[in-house]
Amino acid sequence: MLSDYQTLTDNLVRDDTTKITVADRDRALGLAFARYGKDRPRTKVEDLVGAGTNELALPVGWQEGFSDLKSLEHPVGNIPPTFIAPEFRRLYQKPASTVIQLDSAIGAGQAVRTTYTIRHQVDGVTDTIPVDDREPIASYAAAILLDELAAFFSGASDSTIQADAVDHRSRGDQFASRASRLRKFYFDQLGIDPKREVAAGTVVELDVRDSLGGPRMTHRLRR
Repeated sequence: MLSDYQTLTDNLVRDDTTKITVADRDRALGLAFARYGKDRPRTKVEDLVGAGTNELALPVGWQEGFSDLKSLEHPVGNIPPTFIAPEFRRLYQKPASTVIQLDSAIGAGQAVRTTYTIRHQVDGVTDTIPVDDREPIASYAAAILLDELAAFFSGASDSTIQADAVDHRSRGDQFASRASRLRKFYFDQLGIDPKREVAAGTVVELDVRDSLGGPRMTHRLRR
């Protein structure tokens, strides 16, 4: 549940500076969920019904701007399954809607089994992410927060006091090093090449509430 990720992230950051707020943590978790959603999207299977044309309406659960069409099985029930090859299907944008366009028509009433991706859902009741991936996700969120702490301490020194400047740089380096380790942990655990590009601008279904399910607090986290 969401509270599990919040607790894990707090423990990984260990912010004794009290500069990270609850809102900061939840924002970082939102970014971590978005990243994970692209790396390990949730799949959904839905049967569509042909209308005797070469177009199919998008599945009911399709999420505009996120979902990706993985496969179309037709006819349904063959062993092994029979799939429509990717080169014979595509998404087609019409003036009022997007449809699945096929090179060949599907008979009226015939089923087409559709597999596509959707976002994960994490809130106070539902969690569609495998339990084994909770720590990597919290680690990614913690890395974001530690990067912010590193940036703060690297740039928040008093140049007139040399010892203070050195101390700030040292703390900044420590936070940056921890961030790097935690981000590497995320990639290693999921078996992902961090150099590959990931689409930006993902929206995550994150119900930002506190661990008791109440409204989000505005004061700083206390350790």
